[in-house]
Amino acid sequence: MDDVFNSDVVMEIKDEGTWKQKVDDASGRVMVEFFVTWCPHCQREAPILDEVATTIMAAGIDVYHANAEMMYTKGDVYGISETPSFILVDNGELIAKQEGFLTADEIMAFARGEIDSLAQSRGQSLSSAAW
Repeated sequence: MDDVFNSDVVMEIKDEGTWKQKVDDASGRVMVEFFVTWCPHCQREAPILDEVATTIMAAGIDVYHANAEMMYTKGDVYGISETPSFILVDNGELIAKQEGFLTADEIMAFARGEIDSLAQSRGQSLSSAAW
């Protein structure tokens, strides 16, 4: 299996310094997906995120992903308890969090901040315990 998390579109944040620059200190909206390499739902979601990331970035939202096992301190900060999970941050402040597998349409809705409509359309999430 190819490494589905190695993307030419979505940059992986691998350290605290990069997180601070790209998320905490960023002006504007940032979306980060937390994943773990062994999670089948994360593996399934990674190419979907790649497909929609360009459209999301064209709307002015930066898109990153982070390995929850490497960036566990940030997962703790945002209350991430399962993978895959997404956070949406605006000017360094958390504005939304979604845990569990998302389809392309759901990722797009989350990026737009349409969390209420997303929550209504979801049944039981597909996810794995992060740790």
